[in-house]
Amino acid sequence: MELKILKRDEYDIWDSFVDKSPQGSLFSKSWYLDALGAEYEILTVENKNRIIAGIVLAKNEINTYANPMLDKYLGVLLEKGSPNRHKRESNEYKAMELIAKECKKIKSFDYYFHPNFDNWIPFYWQGFAQTTRYTYRIEYKKYTLEEIYQNFHHGIVKNNINKGEKSGVEIWMNISFDDIWNLVNKTFLRQGGKSPFKKEKLKNYIDLLHRKGVFYSWGAYYEGKCVAVAGVVYEPKSAYFLLNGIDIENMPRGANTYMIYELIKYFSNKSDYFDFEGSMLPGVEPLYRKFATQRVPYMQIWNDNLINYLKLKAKKFYKKLRYGR
Repeated sequence: MELKILKRDEYDIWDSFVDKSPQGSLFSKSWYLDALGAEYEILTVENKNRIIAGIVLAKNEINTYANPMLDKYLGVLLEKGSPNRHKRESNEYKAMELIAKECKKIKSFDYYFHPNFDNWIPFYWQGFAQTTRYTYRIEYKKYTLEEIYQNFHHGIVKNNINKGEKSGVEIWMNISFDDIWNLVNKTFLRQGGKSPFKKEKLKNYIDLLHRKGVFYSWGAYYEGKCVAVAGVVYEPKSAYFLLNGIDIENMPRGANTYMIYELIKYFSNKSDYFDFEGSMLPGVEPLYRKFATQRVPYMQIWNDNLINYLKLKAKKFYKKLRYGR
């Protein structure tokens, strides 16, 4: 086994590996990272000229090695491997030890790993730290759409869907970028901050993914005015709810919930899961939990040093100021 930094003309090989990996998602694909405008390189472990493991080392908007905005899962990807458990685990440990030792050199290393990554022991041995985070998923393979709806919380979700529908709200698909931008930006301004997105960069991201056929947008319109918007990126494994904005002053009750329900219905025969993003925010988590979802853990793993300690403290302080906890 040997470590290798891929050249750009080898990225198609990497993207094919992502498709086959249990930890693979579009968030680790080169074209998705390019759409984000992210700076990144791809570190792989190869055995006999075949990729058996790898990790995207992307930088975020403040130039540290962490998930860029709108890139939910990164971290280590592994090949499916041998059906022989002992042989498969032996190879995985060897590959991850190589990756962990190399990543230890990166002081600001701090990534959210895919939910299917469940063994961080080689990173623990190298002195990394880990915490468990959660997302919420609707599992389309386990339940019919009718069963999903019946399990919605009656007072919070079903009532709001009915109110939104009866109020005359119309749900439109493939809405304009200006409607998306105005309400996403307005939502952050209402929370006391400013949008973390740059308008031109977000437009380029949406345009590129729309041409790839993996970005879908919806809007809730009331009396001709856009009052809620949503953006979803999609692959057969999962649909990811990444963007949501509301005009709380002009939105009738239930409009946003009604729109989210339309998204859930749309992807019910297209993906294995509907994955809510941002689910641990205290102002958001209670609603997503009530959509008949399963709580799914995933790991945040970081290099345990002073740089990341101070960054973590700053994040917690900011969230306490904004969200009260």
